[in-house]
Amino acid sequence: TKAEGSVTLVMGVGVVDAPVAEVLAYLRDVRDHPKGLDTTNIGHKRVDKVDEMHSVWHSSYKMPWPMDARDCVWMSFDYLDPATGEGFSLGRSVKHPKAPEQRGHVRVDMLHCGCTLQPCRASGGGAGTRVTFLAQGDAKASVPSWAVSNATANQAMRVVRVKQHFESRRGELRAKA
Repeated sequence: TKAEGSVTLVMGVGVVDAPVAEVLAYLRDVRDHPKGLDTTNIGHKRVDKVDEMHSVWHSSYKMPWPMDARDCVWMSFDYLDPATGEGFSLGRSVKHPKAPEQRGHVRVDMLHCGCTLQPCRASGGGAGTRVTFLAQGDAKASVPSWAVSNATANQAMRVVRVKQHFESRRGELRAKA
């Protein structure tokens, strides 16, 4: 984690015991249930579907007192390369007429956000995915250092939450067998 002014950069890396296509599908699906990845999320909706790989989203986030809530409008771009088996899910802030600024929220500028997905061997020897998560944003306001630490820890935990999702799913499948 590195912070300069109000711009913060967070990165996380981990191996998930699932193939790239399944991890990318989960990342696409979790946008409908964002608390799975970000515990500060208090509102999330698709504003526009541009095509099969691009959508515009509006997300809102709670912040600890005395700070105002934050929100962000961003475009996602998801891709799975059939030749290499690698994929990515990337996002960047955009302006959209269906997502005007909200009263009581500070609009965050998401400079870069997303993850790269590379095939690798899972811990059990099967297909796995090396997930590299990166988020760089500008909170657009003075933020206390303790709040930056809390927010960056939450963002860095995204890779762990993806891994936990697949571990719990594998445990459910074993229990049914």
